Amino acid sequence: MKNNSFRYFVDALALAGGLLLADSARAQITGINTPITSYGSILFNDTTSYNSFLLPGITSVNPYTSPWGGGNSVSQNLGLTTDPVTTDFAQGTITVSGLGTFYNIALTGVTLNQAAGNTGYADLIFQFAVEFQLGAGGLLSQPTLFPNFAVNGTVQNSGNFASVTGFINYYGTDYYGVYGLLDTVNYNNVYNTPGPFNGTATGVPVNGTTPNLSPNTVLDLVGYLDFRVDPASINVETVPVPEPGSGLLLGMVALCGLLWRKRA
Repeated sequence: MKNNSFRYFVDALALAGGLLLADSARAQITGINTPITSYGSILFNDTTSYNSFLLPGITSVNPYTSPWGGGNSVSQNLGLTTDPVTTDFAQGTITVSGLGTFYNIALTGVTLNQAAGNTGYADLIFQFAVEFQLGAGGLLSQPTLFPNFAVNGTVQNSGNFASVTGFINYYGTDYYGVYGLLDTVNYNNVYNTPGPFNGTATGVPVNGTTPNLSPNTVLDLVGYLDFRVDPASINVETVPVPEPGSGLLLGMVALCGLLWRKRA
């Protein structure tokens, strides 16, 4: 009986692997297109923050803007940057990747701090457009993939806040050959209780799915994410998004484990 159970377990794993390979073959993101159609920008905007002498921060501190594209993963980075007038500081990295059925927007090492005693607010803004090239298999309908953010920091006083706002728009060509807006994910998360905070800033999709996309077309993501502190601090990391295929494989393994116990 146990030998039969083991054979069943192996056969089920083989089936799961076959499903993953078949899905990869017919649904393809082959890479990120050229810099003409894909770009990323990180901007530390401190002009609305004022120090104790009511001097405003500078227009933008070391903004890093550059076209990006090529390969399966691209990044932009803003190193630790301090406004010499207000002493506010910021840093962060954005990475975009895509291959097969999976695409991802990830923020890492994000920090924004407005010095205690300053008035007004400071912003750290990530803007991007990324064009994923689809292969001969197109891209099958699937849940819209979007990042959520693990956030923590400190709100200085009553009436102050830290916030995560913005959007990601998804564009593509459906199986009828019509290019248009497929989905929008919105962010509107505010932390305004004085003292330390820790939580998850979640995106809210309008549709929640993207339709079947035509072979040899593109999937475009255009986004604007704004982190704001007044005065406060915020640290941000993207919550890892599991690849769709990984979930299928884990589910099959769990099912096989249950069947193994029942048959043994």
